[in-house]
Amino acid sequence: MRYLHSFRSLTKNFLAESSGSILPIFGLMVILMLVIAGGAFDISRTVNAREKLSYAIDAAALSVAADLSTTVMSDAEITQALEDSFRANLSQAEFLDDVIVNLEFDVDPENGTIEVCSSAMLGTYFIDLGGYGKDALGPDVLGFGTCGSVTYSRFDVELALVLDVTGSMRNDMDTLRDAADGLVDILIPDGTDEEDSKVRISLVPYSQGVNLGPYADKVKGDAYGYSDGSDCVTERQDYDDGSETFEVKYTDDPYDYYDETDPPPAATFYGGGSNRCSSVSEMIPLTADREVLVDAIAALDDNGGTAGQTGVVWGWNSLSPFYAEVWPTDSKPEAYDNDDVLKFAIIMTDGDNNRYYEFVEEEENCGWQYSWSGWRWECNTVTVNDWRERGESESYSNTSSTDQRALCEAMKEAGIEIFGVYFGSNNSSAGSRNMQSCASDGNYYQATSADELINAFSNIAKKIQQIFISS
Repeated sequence: MRYLHSFRSLTKNFLAESSGSILPIFGLMVILMLVIAGGAFDISRTVNAREKLSYAIDAAALSVAADLSTTVMSDAEITQALEDSFRANLSQAEFLDDVIVNLEFDVDPENGTIEVCSSAMLGTYFIDLGGYGKDALGPDVLGFGTCGSVTYSRFDVELALVLDVTGSMRNDMDTLRDAADGLVDILIPDGTDEEDSKVRISLVPYSQGVNLGPYADKVKGDAYGYSDGSDCVTERQDYDDGSETFEVKYTDDPYDYYDETDPPPAATFYGGGSNRCSSVSEMIPLTADREVLVDAIAALDDNGGTAGQTGVVWGWNSLSPFYAEVWPTDSKPEAYDNDDVLKFAIIMTDGDNNRYYEFVEEEENCGWQYSWSGWRWECNTVTVNDWRERGESESYSNTSSTDQRALCEAMKEAGIEIFGVYFGSNNSSAGSRNMQSCASDGNYYQATSADELINAFSNIAKKIQQIFISS
């Protein structure tokens, strides 16, 4: 009984003793806290990785959307473009290979959207506890994925590039060529097949008129013997036939609008009146042929004074469906009511207008005449029926500037969005104010240096991309 009593006392004391239980409990709590903190770290890594993937997907989708907005792309080309974008934006990411393997995309041409999706895995540093805890505590990898959807343009684009190649640009022609080349590079990238491009550009260099090359004779009325044989084409004026006034000066009515008589009067057609167009800076009607545009830009050369209104006239006509039969088949502008086509014009100048043209039927010819009574001053009325060039002082309110602004307003009313670029430091000059007036809201640019002119053209090209992508 004594031994039994002693055993009971020993057992009771042992069970009552607690000083040795803290250490194992503390050890277990440390391990649990380590797992919880480590798990938070693993999850945080995965969340950050997903954010990087989301950014990369958005960037890739936007890049492809820009390409889809300007060209037709095959599935293989889209896949390659997306992979290239991922490699550029996730070059240091350990999950890059997973992202490329798991890449998926869906193009909806009817609604103009592209959706890009991908996913990847990240190994866990703490949840797995070196491989011993995954069955009890968690996985050895964490998966993540996301998608991005971007709108791309379902539209085709027609753009008139109206460039000042007057004598004042002599020292800046290389800059103008670089600026125009940069714009073409953005809107019709190198390697774009002509039949795949969704953008067509016309090039309209102007000085005292526009060199229309092989198209000049037709619009001057060569079918009726009115052409003067020059490639330089200027403008036209309203025509009064005695019973009706045909107001065509500020319109894109067809060049052969007048059908009241056969033949139509010479005054109803476009005029020449100048031999100061640049002989090598030839107009190029709408084309998606990059090489044609690049070669024409390289040939740009300066010559003559400034008849800015003539540049606007032929920039507009290059976009007008009423001139479709003037240009080659591939250059025919689409109808204004074609909702799948957006029309733009960029008008650039570095100076003020100082030339305009008018058709003269008769004029006085004065001079000294000798007769039996001696020398005397005589004036005789002679028949002219030809265009005359008129020089004028540079001014915001002169005839050429007023006509230019009126033509710009008519273009905008027809649905053409205009960008105006002034290359010069005087933002209050007539040339600058004309460009400000011509430009659609928010589309005026002033460039005071070579770099700024190049950047202005680049920014306009990117803005046009944004317009037709968001449209």
